Amino acid sequence: MTLGPLRASVMEVPAHTAGHIAYHMADEAMIFVGDTLFAMGCGRLFEGTAEQMHSNLQRLAGLPPETRVYCAHEYTLSNARFAATVEPANDALARRVAAVEAARAAGEATVPTTIGLELATNPFMRASSADELAKRRRAKDNFRG
Repeated sequence: MTLGPLRASVMEVPAHTAGHIAYHMADEAMIFVGDTLFAMGCGRLFEGTAEQMHSNLQRLAGLPPETRVYCAHEYTLSNARFAATVEPANDALARRVAAVEAARAAGEATVPTTIGLELATNPFMRASSADELAKRRRAKDNFRG
């Protein structure tokens, strides 16, 4: 597909919803992921499964680390606080939480993010299995922090 001078490949990424898609613009090193991947989070599983979401995140993890990720919402602060409870010993995550808190306090956006940053600090990208992702997603669904 093309949008003006930009060419994008369309990736099917079902899990949040059955027909969810992402637009990957490889030449521009960016991807628009909707509600599949967030800064330090992932979308709720409304119409899909943890297996689908895990597969989606693993495919996204295979993109170059400098790929800019544009998600649909600014949930970064809440996601950061949850992520810190999942991986309290992750130093990169602790630094990122502090940076996000400062940015949001200053009224600054925290997206886009990058694949590399998500690989280092996103507990959903770092889940070793669909079962682990499902457990983390259920915990995030009930998180109040």
